[in-house]
Amino acid sequence: MKEQDVDALCLFPSADMYYLTGFWTDPLERPLLCILSRLGEPLFIVPKLYEEQVRKTSWIKNVRVWTEGSKMTTQLKESLEDYRLLDADIAIPDRLWLRHYRLLLEVAPKARFKFTSELLGRMRMIKSQQEIELMMKAANLTEEALEAVIPECREGMKEFELAARLEYEMRSKGAEGTAFETIIASGPNSSLPHYSSGDRKIIYDDLVTIDVGARFGRYCSDFTRTVAIGKPNSKMKQIHSIVLKAQKEALNAVRPNVTAEAIDIVAKRIIKEEGYGEYFLHRTGHGVGLDIHELPYISEGNQIKLEPGMTFSIEPGIYLPGEFGVRIEDVVVVTEDGCRPLTKYPADLDVI
Repeated sequence: MKEQDVDALCLFPSADMYYLTGFWTDPLERPLLCILSRLGEPLFIVPKLYEEQVRKTSWIKNVRVWTEGSKMTTQLKESLEDYRLLDADIAIPDRLWLRHYRLLLEVAPKARFKFTSELLGRMRMIKSQQEIELMMKAANLTEEALEAVIPECREGMKEFELAARLEYEMRSKGAEGTAFETIIASGPNSSLPHYSSGDRKIIYDDLVTIDVGARFGRYCSDFTRTVAIGKPNSKMKQIHSIVLKAQKEALNAVRPNVTAEAIDIVAKRIIKEEGYGEYFLHRTGHGVGLDIHELPYISEGNQIKLEPGMTFSIEPGIYLPGEFGVRIEDVVVVTEDGCRPLTKYPADLDVI
């Protein structure tokens, strides 16, 4: 904070809050925040209904409670004044509800705000061994669920039925929940990279993209395989082979001191050389941790150099509008001499 000229962090419910305090809740309409100041003891300001939960789960014991009948703006202003933050440099989460940002502007109009990612980005990018172990557990739960459910993927099954089965299996095996909305994209829906799942019935000769992730210890997994129902045609096999080659080459390129952009270039070069460059619609990967999308981004223009302990996805894809799409994804952790995927599920085209 001193190096970045920040007087305090003002954290609202987010991965940043959990990372620094041990308390987790989803964003909510009631103001709930934690002040980490250079000038005083850390402080939680919480609604009454969260007091016990905060005291039990966080190492921070300085808790001020506001009730539904009290005026939050008055109490927040008094707290910021106690910490001499009404005219200060304050870091706030990058993903903050506008209503809460406006609350801060109302009580501290002279304060100057910047993003917590400018302070915490590097800290959260480099995972500890404990964090990596939690991510490995989340990845294993995802793989085990897929192994259990893949044999059930058949003609006539609806996309959301397959999604429900996967989510049930992850939960029943110990996952805290899903890391994101499960994607089951069959047939022409697989050409939509961020499709979720619907009531379309899987039919013979479909390709089905399965993008799923579990959450364990609040850490995420992210895992994609594209499978064939029935007999894939030669074009489907070709596209899958190209994407698999692009992923393998990108994985082989990961090592310390290589830039994130360089990995993106490798994957895109393979696909471009095969004539499908315009159908690779997104970056090659993104950081994964407490957030399903976080730093570092494996994308064009990102000159950050990879370091041991970074965890991110490698997920090239080709998407042919109205026909089908193929994506293959694994999360890797950078090691001293390369990288290690957190998943071991075969990436070859699985024909069911």
